[in-house]
Amino acid sequence: MEFKIHWFAVTIWNTPEYALKLWEVWFEEYLGKMKNQGYGARLYKTIYKALLEAKIYCSPKHISPEDENGQHFHIEFPGTVCESLPPKLFQEFMIVLGLHDRFQVTRLDLTWDGVPFTPEDMSKADQADLFRTYARRNTYRYEISRHEIREDGQVGHSIFRMGSRKSTRHLRVYDFHGPVRLELECRFKRADLIARDVLIEQPDDWSDKAIPHLRDFLDIDADYWKEFIKKHARANLTIVDARTKEISRIANWMMKQVSPSLSVFADVFGDGAVQAIVKNGRQNRGSRFNSILDHSAKVEGGKMLNRQAMLPERLLTASEVAKLLNVSQSFAYKLMSNGSIPTVKIFRSRRVRPEDLHQFIDQNISK
Repeated sequence: MEFKIHWFAVTIWNTPEYALKLWEVWFEEYLGKMKNQGYGARLYKTIYKALLEAKIYCSPKHISPEDENGQHFHIEFPGTVCESLPPKLFQEFMIVLGLHDRFQVTRLDLTWDGVPFTPEDMSKADQADLFRTYARRNTYRYEISRHEIREDGQVGHSIFRMGSRKSTRHLRVYDFHGPVRLELECRFKRADLIARDVLIEQPDDWSDKAIPHLRDFLDIDADYWKEFIKKHARANLTIVDARTKEISRIANWMMKQVSPSLSVFADVFGDGAVQAIVKNGRQNRGSRFNSILDHSAKVEGGKMLNRQAMLPERLLTASEVAKLLNVSQSFAYKLMSNGSIPTVKIFRSRRVRPEDLHQFIDQNISK
């Protein structure tokens, strides 16, 4: 099963100039430049568009340009846009918004592909009264299109819906794309609440964070639903030795917090000063790291824990490959595209097996 963000829309209180600058900094690399369409819509005077129908709505008609507190713009990312952006970018964008801007997420669609039940199962659960949900029963819809061709080439598809499109939550289970998809469409305050809770976490944890919000809207007294919940409660968890976990935590902290200052120190005083810092650290680190050091002495003749043990056990995205190699994401894409790093193709997405990345690293160690 695969979890995705399939629609994202956010309103940010700031000027049109700020909107275009924000776009340039965060999204232009992936979706191209925003172009003024010369018309407005949805009570905004101006619409800008980029690739894949990504849009920014600017200059609300009912707000005076002089009213700086009331000025706002609206960013809208349909499903195809969301699929083209690295999940890590959403996380970083949400974190930075929370630090600096007044904003509200107005729509967020959460999807799970390859769920272990079908639209027909949902219809039968309705007939057997197995749902616990806030949706009104008169909003349930089960539709079958027997002759329409699905995206995977098979003939016939079906969909089960619950909840009104005008409400804050609307759920769909359908098989038009091939694997059965469960999609929870959230709007207004509900979308904002879920986005602030889920998207600020690591993308690998999004599904686990989103499941309680899904269950707040719907629970089913059926074995396939329990299987789905159980799988996702454990889908992205790996059993990691405590020492490995601790050294990973130290490494992440060093890369994020220490390395910028350390690089300045090295540029000013030379690499010898960095060695002096390491020597001082060895003399003053105390006994709290003994268990890590004792264990690492048994691994690879006293070297640091091997890279393969540090890599997660699941498939890696391009952004994660870039982070592990400490290179730009565009360069990681090139390595994956030209075959330097073997990839696994999942529909239109490419993923990397940890062992293939480990092999690539070993093959490129300078002698």
